[in-house]
Amino acid sequence: MNKEKIKIMSLSLDPEMHELIKNSAKKLGHKNVSQLIRDLVSKYLDLLVNDKEDVPVILRIPSNLKDNPEDLKAWLQIKVDAIAKALS
Repeated sequence: MNKEKIKIMSLSLDPEMHELIKNSAKKLGHKNVSQLIRDLVSKYLDLLVNDKEDVPVILRIPSNLKDNPEDLKAWLQIKVDAIAKALS
């Protein structure tokens, strides 16, 4: 990214949130907190400002279901039913 194109912005965070973001940036291989926030905004802004004909849905799947297809299918079915109910 060209440094001339970056606009300086101030963001206020409580110390716990800053530490969480700092640790997350390091864990995800980002250079710093600013880079992680830029990447998150670029990737997820469409979820907040969605002008398309679709409805974005994000699921956090428990990692213990990853290697258990039957339990994963059962868990997903519960989520599908809940999403369908919420949207209809």
